Amino acid sequence: MVKNIVFDFGGVIVHLQPDEAIRRFEELGISDARQQMDIFGQTGIFGQVEKGEITTDEFCRLLALEAQQKGGKFAGIDNPSYSFEEAQWGWMGYIKAVPQKNLETLLRLQQKYNLYLLSNLNPFLQQWAESPAFSGDGHGLRHYIPYLYYSFQLRDYKPAPSIFEKMLHAAGLRADECVFVDDSPRNIAGCKEVGMCGLLVGKDEDWTEHLDELLAKQ
Repeated sequence: MVKNIVFDFGGVIVHLQPDEAIRRFEELGISDARQQMDIFGQTGIFGQVEKGEITTDEFCRLLALEAQQKGGKFAGIDNPSYSFEEAQWGWMGYIKAVPQKNLETLLRLQQKYNLYLLSNLNPFLQQWAESPAFSGDGHGLRHYIPYLYYSFQLRDYKPAPSIFEKMLHAAGLRADECVFVDDSPRNIAGCKEVGMCGLLVGKDEDWTEHLDELLAKQ
């Protein structure tokens, strides 16, 4: 019996525009941003901050150093650093829209299920997502999904089965009572390895009916 629904963030709860994020980081001086940034798994310092291997301050300093070396920014400046707000501006390029229908569906599902988030996310996007700026009516993400788990906090990364195990342990959940909703086949495979039911949805598609149909069969 399904008691818990676990959602991915990007491509499921919010719609994404990766090219805009890449453009912004290129503007910040990261000439190889496209090679380092992938919505299904970042590399370099982008991956390190999402895995919790470096702090936001360290990311801002390393981002500036890369910009100095690759993009000609900060010429002649020792120990350059971007501000948190400048780095966050780059990451926010990913966010295309927060569909109201998704938020309404989450509130409806709360009436019957426990809702969780498990996302490969960094503190820059977390700060925005949990702020009143997230929705059009002044609510942060936790209003819609009460229990939030991020890769940088768990120090692990989807699709590794271990990140699902860490979330299940931290939340005190049974895998066979959970449905995981994600737009990555690799992540769905990871959740199934630990015994969770997975629902693969297309990136930015309307998943609400697909989820309702799956839950009706449980």
